[in-house]
Amino acid sequence: MFSFLSIEFALSFILFFSIYWVFRNKPQIQNLILVITSYLLVFLMAGGLAITILFIFSLIVYLISILMDRYVLLKKKLLISGIVITLIQLSIFKYYDFFKSIVSESLDKLNLDNSGLAANLILPLGISYYSFQAISYLVSRYRNEIDCPRFNLIQLLMHFSFFVTITAGPIARAQNAKGLTDISGQPCGMSTQITTNQPRKILLPSLALILLVLALIKKWWIAGWLADQWVNPVFANPMQYHSLEILAAIYGYTLQLFLDFSGYSEMMIAFGLLLGFRLPVNFRAPLLAHNIRDFWDKWHISLSTWIRDHIYIPLGGSRGGFTLTQLNLVIAMVLSGIWHGSGWNFFIWGLLHGLALVLLNISDKIYQKVFKVDIKHARDAFAKSSWIGKTTSVFLTITFVSFCFVFFRAKTFEEALQVFRALLSNYINVQWTSNPLYLLTLLTIAWVIYPFVYRALSNLSSYQRKIPRYALLVPLFAIFITIIICAPSGIPGFIYANFGGVSKSMLKQSRLNFDKIEKCE
Repeated sequence: MFSFLSIEFALSFILFFSIYWVFRNKPQIQNLILVITSYLLVFLMAGGLAITILFIFSLIVYLISILMDRYVLLKKKLLISGIVITLIQLSIFKYYDFFKSIVSESLDKLNLDNSGLAANLILPLGISYYSFQAISYLVSRYRNEIDCPRFNLIQLLMHFSFFVTITAGPIARAQNAKGLTDISGQPCGMSTQITTNQPRKILLPSLALILLVLALIKKWWIAGWLADQWVNPVFANPMQYHSLEILAAIYGYTLQLFLDFSGYSEMMIAFGLLLGFRLPVNFRAPLLAHNIRDFWDKWHISLSTWIRDHIYIPLGGSRGGFTLTQLNLVIAMVLSGIWHGSGWNFFIWGLLHGLALVLLNISDKIYQKVFKVDIKHARDAFAKSSWIGKTTSVFLTITFVSFCFVFFRAKTFEEALQVFRALLSNYINVQWTSNPLYLLTLLTIAWVIYPFVYRALSNLSSYQRKIPRYALLVPLFAIFITIIICAPSGIPGFIYANFGGVSKSMLKQSRLNFDKIEKCE
């Protein structure tokens, strides 16, 4: 079973890395090597169907981009056609199971044959991510953006299949985008990086090594422990756990998801740096957000900025007045929820976040009118008022986010409701099976010290330049060995890969509970 955390991948990457840098003065040959490698990895993870769909889709987008340049008068129609084709293929694979049951029930009521709906479609790996990248690329080509020249076929194949982004993002756009920056705070559009004729070089190698070790700690160690010991058992059967245990698992899942996804993102940023590419940072301390608006500025940034630029603003953004702005926000967030999955639970998750944004904006309006201040001073007024206000705001935000993630974690809407029913009713006749106060205390301590940790990690880019590379190798290797010894057994998958399109093997892998933690002696 393929995994980025396997020994097989590590050894293969060393071989690939050596071949890749033999052609350091020929970036276009490097692009071809990346295409071949990426397609091979997609095949190993998801099979031949996935690479076939990826190649055909890439070819269609390539042809549309050529036609847009050749037939200017038809440019808008070609853009719409490209977007429609992208959405159709995404909908067929991503939402087939959702509509299959509805259609099947309808056919049953009409006494019609529904046997043709029996098959399950396997969601191709990364289809959500490269579909979004395709829409962004076509829009940029329609606008003739200077920083997004037309890719040749190899360049486009590489952009869509790049193995460091296809599994679970980030959504790496061809053009520079507001709010999307690399780990050094610089714009990181892929177009100039892919089309360059200048020799590439390894970027910030010491920082890349640090990020790889950090990713292993977050994903394989801490997130694995939270999943095995708390989250998975409670969510599997919430009715047998005490209310405090359920509460601990709810908060624990939020932390697990953050560590899992941010750990993956940092690992991919590290791989990108080692290959000479700057990828966008996907997280900026979202668990310290003081309201839901601030949360979405810091969580899954590549997705939130994409939704802003390609859904919210085209709907009208804030140009149609206050009421219409709130409607646009709700639509954008609901679509964000649906993008993550086809069940009603994802619809509810997106809707709750949209309504929270609306309530926040309404409260800002009320504050503005009551205290006679402009909207700039009305925004975040409570969080800015004092440290108590800031702490309360952060706590309420994370609590809201955590409770919403119950719908995200549950397989169905009914399962989510079962978790909440157990939370509200299991405080009398249900005994503790573990110590929830222990985990809640750990989570509180982590929450308190995280601002200091984040500030230290944010300065890694400048610190690593001051530390000799050789001085990092020994401590990083020691930390790596410690992680291997103390981490849960088994090779973990990445949670968020499930929302971008996965093979059956990856889906099973991410759902498995691994053996108990091997304690360090």
